[in-house]
Amino acid sequence: MVVFAALALLPDADVLLVALGAGDRGTFGHRGASHSLPLALAIGLVAAYAAWRLRWPVVRTMVATTFAVASHAILDVLGAGGRGLPLLWPFSHARFMSPIRIFPDAPRGLALLSRPGVISVAIELALFLPVVTYALWPRIAGRLPARAGGRAIPKLPGLTILEGGVAQAPAPAVSDDRDPPIRSAG
Repeated sequence: MVVFAALALLPDADVLLVALGAGDRGTFGHRGASHSLPLALAIGLVAAYAAWRLRWPVVRTMVATTFAVASHAILDVLGAGGRGLPLLWPFSHARFMSPIRIFPDAPRGLALLSRPGVISVAIELALFLPVVTYALWPRIAGRLPARAGGRAIPKLPGLTILEGGVAQAPAPAVSDDRDPPIRSAG
């Protein structure tokens, strides 16, 4: 999860280019080409090649990596400020913005520690906490005692337990393979 969280933050590496002198409003400025979906796919293809070399699952690695990097751009489109994102760069320089704005535009640098920055972080934490809790629930439930306060800990539907990085399918229901009893119709 740490690796994919870092991949989701990768598009914001463009702030380093701005710090080194790149124009903030240009293609390689903040919220520029690094936020494009074709670039996310290209990073996914590089990860697929690395997975192939390491004999890991190629398609799953490519899809997960592409989605992790692309999720940043999709969530930034939902941000309150800014001039839009070039989601289709290098094929188009058009910038896209969502009509629905959920996230406030967080300040950059040390300004993130200001009151507006802390409020922005708190809003994002509140919005993502249910998703993170759902994703981590099998691990959280495994660390809780079997009965908390006299009640059994609920299992969330649709979750697969991961043991050692390998998905463990739930045990199949036991069925009786014997023939049903024959009844006389007469």
